[in-house]
Amino acid sequence: MEVDIILEPDLTPRQVAELGQVAEGFGVRALWTSNFFAHWDCFLSLVPLAQSTSKLLMGPLAVSPFEMHPMKIANSLLSLNEMIGGRAVIAMGAGEGNIDTFRIKRPEKIVRAVRESIDIVRRAARRQLASGYDGEDFGVTLPCAYDWVKSAPPLVYGTAYRGQMMRMEARVADGVFVGCTPPEVMAAAVAEVREGEAKREPGMAPLRINTFWGWHLKRERAAGYRESRRELPWRAIKLQKELIMQCLSEEEAQLVRDNYGNFVAAWLDRSGDVKGVPEHIPNRLAEYFTSTGGLEDLDREIERFRTFGRAGLTEVALRLHDDPMDALQIIGREVLPKLR
Repeated sequence: MEVDIILEPDLTPRQVAELGQVAEGFGVRALWTSNFFAHWDCFLSLVPLAQSTSKLLMGPLAVSPFEMHPMKIANSLLSLNEMIGGRAVIAMGAGEGNIDTFRIKRPEKIVRAVRESIDIVRRAARRQLASGYDGEDFGVTLPCAYDWVKSAPPLVYGTAYRGQMMRMEARVADGVFVGCTPPEVMAAAVAEVREGEAKREPGMAPLRINTFWGWHLKRERAAGYRESRRELPWRAIKLQKELIMQCLSEEEAQLVRDNYGNFVAAWLDRSGDVKGVPEHIPNRLAEYFTSTGGLEDLDREIERFRTFGRAGLTEVALRLHDDPMDALQIIGREVLPKLR
């Protein structure tokens, strides 16, 4: 089981470089920059890191073809990949927050459009667009030879929460990023991935399977819970009822849904205090859908990551929030050695 880290989008390129250099020293596999709607550019933020590391994989998570044409995604990704000798990665998906913020209309068949976008990017990396591309949602009408591309192709992941998208991405992408799925329900998600993997074209590299996972283990346990409660409105597909009932009663789950706006308010005011909901309920959600607590909870979370590995994941990507350097030090010193 390998470990990646995902960084907040408000970190400066210098901060990203500092964190990435330390991550590389610890043996972290990849660093992912978040692609948000009014923040540092997810590609450009990686330039100082690209110039100061030699092993670490790096790239944005997640980029939608509905906000950026696949050809432009390919140009940015392959430029980064050439700069760092084939160490670039990318996660591509339908998009949520950015698309809603920009009021971009999604196509009728989202899975098909994402498939075409992944196909275009992978073909560009392999210099296979010299005759253009004739898709139903995306097309390339002029020859695009990409003669300047020399490095090994970057890894192109798809991001998915639901079965149809997982199956498609497992068939056409280099990896699948399963969104915020606890080990208890990961087996069903991996079964969907394996169904798609069985239809991969001959000669494709072995499929990578990753998951987005919130990291909220702090030296002070209460701070970990407070931070985790603050981020809850974006977990479990925005606290979808059928998912949160994995750890709550139906009555508790309905209370969460009735007060979803208060979860968002606790994120907006950065307090982590969810009004109208007894604290033990969001705490339980935090424990189930993320790594939350103090240093005394490390062994529990390390075993959870081992369970991910037994379920079929090749890596887990830990999303760092407040004090990311301190979080990285805990991961590097206390978690990584036990997963090797």
